[in-house]
Amino acid sequence: MPSKNFERTVKFYEGKSQNGTSVWLPLVDVTLITPSNSRVSLSLLFDTGASVTTLRADLYPLLGLRSWDEGQRVKTGTGGGEVDAYQYNTTIEVFGRNIQCPIQLLPTLAYHPLFCGLLGRDTVFNEFGFGFWESTHELFVTESP
Repeated sequence: MPSKNFERTVKFYEGKSQNGTSVWLPLVDVTLITPSNSRVSLSLLFDTGASVTTLRADLYPLLGLRSWDEGQRVKTGTGGGEVDAYQYNTTIEVFGRNIQCPIQLLPTLAYHPLFCGLLGRDTVFNEFGFGFWESTHELFVTESP
């Protein structure tokens, strides 16, 4: 069996549900590189179920836009069904690499105090290998899968 070695470990963040039980979230620090080359740090939920990296629609100014719906209109699947989103191409830095990738702005993505979007698979996941150890609440990342 091949050995998998991981260079990075992302500890899950322990949040609390409304009834006080622990909820463990794999949060990843991502830097959005804006059109004016400034850098904005974002906390995103690592989401293997998200096809595309997705941000709340109210964050459109970070992409240098005048409104959230200036990009390419796409249909995207969510837990609640298919909805309209607008897609843009931008650069993010994640796990030490700059990656040109699609980002969707989604008006139905609810506000959460710990993260502002979802780190999705398209383009980003091709660059890395991942391992999960749910019992220890850790995400492992290799830069050379």
